[in-house]
Amino acid sequence: MESVEENSTTNLSDMPPVERTSETSHLVPPNSTSPPSYLNLASNLCALMFIAIIIYCCFRDGVSLFSFHPSLMSLGWLMIMTSAINAITPGDLATEWMPIRLRSARHWVLQLLAVTIITVGFLVILSNKIINNKSHFATLHAKFGLASLIFMSLTSLGGIGALYSLKLKNYIAPIYTKLLHASVGLLTLTLGVITILLGNFSHWWSFGEILRYFSMILVLLVMLFTILRPSLKIYFRLKERLDNMN
Repeated sequence: MESVEENSTTNLSDMPPVERTSETSHLVPPNSTSPPSYLNLASNLCALMFIAIIIYCCFRDGVSLFSFHPSLMSLGWLMIMTSAINAITPGDLATEWMPIRLRSARHWVLQLLAVTIITVGFLVILSNKIINNKSHFATLHAKFGLASLIFMSLTSLGGIGALYSLKLKNYIAPIYTKLLHASVGLLTLTLGVITILLGNFSHWWSFGEILRYFSMILVLLVMLFTILRPSLKIYFRLKERLDNMN
């Protein structure tokens, strides 16, 4: 009989398809042959530069209630939420060494933190508009922001379904539950990024055109580096599934 330590070193690629999708498969380490990706590292560096720019712009002329809105939204969407997505993306330098169960836990913790920060940022701008007697959701930036918040809530609820996908297998195949959650999650991030871009082109921005377009490039790079690998994974997994059905 093999020892527990020997069993714990089994890779998912060495397991039969049935065992690979079982709940016990979450206890094994990831496949160490997955090549590391530096896209996630580049995404974090671009996000850090953008957040530094936004903090400078928000607090350059002093502290106000509004100052915390762009800062919190940028931190929540571009740093914490992208890190949550990267945590379960193959090849992530920070998490590739982790067992799948630990990577999933990291994803959940970061996602919860991102939702909390973004919600606080939303409450800040909501309070600011109430105090200054301004209309709500009147601009394109505000409307996309509301849409991203709604999708963020749906994605969070969908994450519960993905977590218990095996218990829902009598209603929908686990792979479809997870693919749906991943697809909606990437759409949610895209909406959040569009909201931030629209914010950079709002009346609030008065920090020069060079800094505006440099910030826009940084945000677009963060989105590209974050969604590229998961999008390809979703495409090939779905293609493989449909080919097997034919």
